[in-house]
Amino acid sequence: MINLNIFLSFCENAALLLALVYLYSLFPSHQRQSHLALWQLSMGALIGIIGVIIMMTPLVFEQGLLFDTRSVLLCLSGLFFGFVPTLIAAACMAFYRYNLAGTGMYVGIVMICFSGLFGLIWRHFAKHSLDTISYLHFYLAGLALHFLLLLSLFLLPIELGIDAIKVVAIPILIIFPILTMVIGRLFSTVVFRERDMQVRLQEDFLFNSQFDIGNIGISITSKAKYWLKVNPYLCEMFGYSESELKALTWAELTYPDDLNKDLLLYDKMVKGELDEYEIDKRFVAKDGSIVYTHVTVVCRRNTENNGFLVIAGFLDITQHKLAESALLQSKEQLDLVLDSSELGVWDWDVALHTMNTNRYSADILCCSTKALNDHPKMWLDAIQPHDKFKFLRSICDIRLGHTVNQRIEYQLTNLQGETRWILQTGKVVAVNDKGQPLRVCGTVSDITDIKQFEESLSVAASVYQNSSEAMSVFTSQGIIIDSNPAFSMITGFNRDEIQGQHLRIFQSELQPRKFYDQLDKQLNQLGRWQGEVWMRRKNGENYLILLTINAISKTKAHKARFVALFSDITEKKQTEELIWRQANYDALTGLPNRRMLMEFLSKEVLHSDRQHNHFALMFLDLDYFKEINDTLGHDMGDVLLLETAERLKDCIRESDVVARLGGDEFTIVLTNLDDNHGVERVAGQILKRLAEPYTLGEQTAYISGSIGITLFPDDATTTEALLKNADQAMYSAKTHGRNRFNYFTPEMQNDAQKRMILVQELKNAIIQQQFELYYQPIVNLTTDKVVKAEALIRWKHPTMGFVPPADFIPIAEETGMIIEIGNWVFNQAIKQSARWSEIFNADIQISINKSPVQFKDETTDVQDWLLQMDELHVNAHHICIEITEGLLLDKEQNVESKLLAYRDAGLEVSLDDFGTGYSSLSYLRKFNIDYLKIDKSFVNNLMPDSNDLSLCEAMIVMAHKLGMKVIAEGIETEEQRALLELAGCDYGQGYWFSHALCHEEFEQKYLQQRAEPIQINQFTAR
Repeated sequence: MINLNIFLSFCENAALLLALVYLYSLFPSHQRQSHLALWQLSMGALIGIIGVIIMMTPLVFEQGLLFDTRSVLLCLSGLFFGFVPTLIAAACMAFYRYNLAGTGMYVGIVMICFSGLFGLIWRHFAKHSLDTISYLHFYLAGLALHFLLLLSLFLLPIELGIDAIKVVAIPILIIFPILTMVIGRLFSTVVFRERDMQVRLQEDFLFNSQFDIGNIGISITSKAKYWLKVNPYLCEMFGYSESELKALTWAELTYPDDLNKDLLLYDKMVKGELDEYEIDKRFVAKDGSIVYTHVTVVCRRNTENNGFLVIAGFLDITQHKLAESALLQSKEQLDLVLDSSELGVWDWDVALHTMNTNRYSADILCCSTKALNDHPKMWLDAIQPHDKFKFLRSICDIRLGHTVNQRIEYQLTNLQGETRWILQTGKVVAVNDKGQPLRVCGTVSDITDIKQFEESLSVAASVYQNSSEAMSVFTSQGIIIDSNPAFSMITGFNRDEIQGQHLRIFQSELQPRKFYDQLDKQLNQLGRWQGEVWMRRKNGENYLILLTINAISKTKAHKARFVALFSDITEKKQTEELIWRQANYDALTGLPNRRMLMEFLSKEVLHSDRQHNHFALMFLDLDYFKEINDTLGHDMGDVLLLETAERLKDCIRESDVVARLGGDEFTIVLTNLDDNHGVERVAGQILKRLAEPYTLGEQTAYISGSIGITLFPDDATTTEALLKNADQAMYSAKTHGRNRFNYFTPEMQNDAQKRMILVQELKNAIIQQQFELYYQPIVNLTTDKVVKAEALIRWKHPTMGFVPPADFIPIAEETGMIIEIGNWVFNQAIKQSARWSEIFNADIQISINKSPVQFKDETTDVQDWLLQMDELHVNAHHICIEITEGLLLDKEQNVESKLLAYRDAGLEVSLDDFGTGYSSLSYLRKFNIDYLKIDKSFVNNLMPDSNDLSLCEAMIVMAHKLGMKVIAEGIETEEQRALLELAGCDYGQGYWFSHALCHEEFEQKYLQQRAEPIQINQFTAR
């Protein structure tokens, strides 16, 4: 027998479950979403409390063995509320069951955990379709759950478990599945009620967007049948104005014969028996004509306030009813209306498996209407995979008769590869005797723009809150309405402090008052403004911003508003100013650099050309500046440059410009000249100031300057030509003795062109090996024997003949070609030394001049030269490297390392042109110089009791004291030779002994006699 008390006990439990549904419905969805964690904790606690209350009134089969509806509660909790609430509720009930103890304590806890787990697993597989779970599915799930729970009773002692199953199995398997079904559907209704309301709001939005456009009459009618709102087309259809139509009821306009049929359907709608209907009916227009319409009527109810509205669409089918011939025209009109309203229409014949669509549907898919109608599967194939199952399920529900309506959103990819959002609605319009659908019609609309707009709104809100740019909204009176976090971060004011305040709290004293009047005027006229503004932070600090203000359109509901967007550009401005200054001014002297000079010259050329003015460009190079750097260091060189810049500025007017091009090169631009006398006066003043002593630390230095001058427009009319002319004039001033100024002349241009030609010819000479080595003997003044020879290069040009070394060696050094030439000279010289040793057994030392450029070149390796000497078996003492005095003062590591490498390899070093430059005795000792060569300028005028003789004697004594020997070059008379020999000079070189000879002449004149004894000895040895 079934005990009725068991049923009553379970029914009491069911009442508590219904209470949970009611309590859940009190939580609005937006609160649940905005406080998700709190809601989950609260819901879990609430479910746990209700579960405990349910467990307080259980069916007690035996002491410690309890039965109640907790399983239903936990299963539905897992299904609808998820993991966290279910875990909390299960923990509460398990703890309570543990405290109750008894025989079935552990079995009860297992049932609690299994019930929650069953709901969670169910949720995992059905979380995307919770709103579509049918009564049957709820019932079957409840039946399966409680069947499995009854099986868990076998975990008890076998006899006790069997007895318990006999008593409770039937009530549980009858009541609990039904209870699961009922409570589950209630939860489904409550959970998805607000979502359905959002869907209806979207439908209303779509309706409003189409209300005033298209060729369909639309009206909104009250429960009392009055027109509340009508669109223009409906007024046109009936011939009434909108105000006239609103004064009438739709019943008054209805043709009398159609009124009853319409009222019958309308009354059913009012009673709730229908939500929508379609009907063909006639109306009487204002002019008395009959208007045939197809009316689609849909009601919208609000259960909370008993609201009731009727929305009707009126399609004019008058012509269709009047004549069969107008049917096609009516259909085209309908298609045109749908196309113009961007609405696709589809008609599915379920029985014949055919589909008809309109042009707009085909346009969405980017195909022809015929192709889509012939192959409707194209549409299905275009649906994106993640939405295809949802779409097919909605179609199956219609075919199986589960629903007569369809409404679904999904994404598809059209034939052009574009992803579009589609809203599809459908309705069964014809069924067979068994109620199975025969024909389904519906619409599709492209809602991509709406989706993008919704997304853009979300993105805009996110950008507003997270943007690094400060944003604010204020009224036309300057009252702040809102601001974002970046605004507070930049200004220092938090949002609450500035809301409702006037913009003047940000005004800075650095911004003129009249600026704000101009700003207000432009905003009122144009509605926008952009520019840079000084503002003041909360702490009083001034900062510069880039501000953009735009007006928001004024509407009936809202007055004019302005949106301000700005960023702090103070640091950026300072950086830009620093970069601009670094790009346009010399970092050391603060003078304009080459870039700014070029800009100034370009402007001055244009200005002077228009005004027919003249200006002068001076190119200044400091004489002996390199020596100052080498002897006193670069720091003192910088001090000298700074002092030079100040002296140059003192020599010119404010309208003139002094610029530093780099190194020790300066330019001066003298503007608005009347004649050349002013230029010469300024140039003379500059030379005079430069000649004054410079105090560099504890040292006093003296320099001079070489100035080249060119005039605009007399010499040139472009900036490039002017600079080139001035540079050539400066070069001429240097070559003519320095400490002077030269004007540019056309001859200088010719010299420059000749020099350019010579550079090209020199490149060809290197390639074609047009050089020869000549050898000038160096004589031992004591024995009059030739012991040395200086290798001198000669360039034999095919057309120009012999080119003097003085003409091409400086060019080779400037262009870097001296490196290749020097390597060739060294190679030829050691080959000659090897030949002389082998053939003549000559112990002749060849002196090879080495340019400072070669020493500074990192690609020239001393070891390469030494390796060549080893390969040719050349004795190191047979080669002497000649260098100039200035090289010893060069502090480059590369120079010093090469000099020391030559010394370590056994090569002797000769110091050429001694006495003509800056000398340092410490460097002579450091590098172990072997020979000093007295420059020929001291030998040329050598006479008894002359100063030149005294200088020569002093140099000879000094060299001998330092362990060096002396070579005097430029000896041309016997008297000079005798005086130098008397003074103790070791070696002599010059035309008195011989001019430079080619290797054949040198061998014949000085070495041939040495070869004959060797040949005789060889012959005798045989």
